[in-house]
Amino acid sequence: THATTHETTHATTHATTHATTHATTHETTHATTHATTHETTHATTHTTTHVTTHATT
Repeated sequence: THATTHETTHATTHATTHATTHATTHETTHATTHATTHETTHATTHTTTHVTTHATT
């Protein structure tokens, strides 16, 4: 009984930890990538528009 409880607890803890770590890492990576891409795109678009407008004007 003790051994079974121990194994079950260990397995559950391991699975939960793994799932949480994976989810956190995934979300963080996704959020960072999204933010970086968004900022870069926005900056590039803004700069291009500004330069084009300035040159045209």
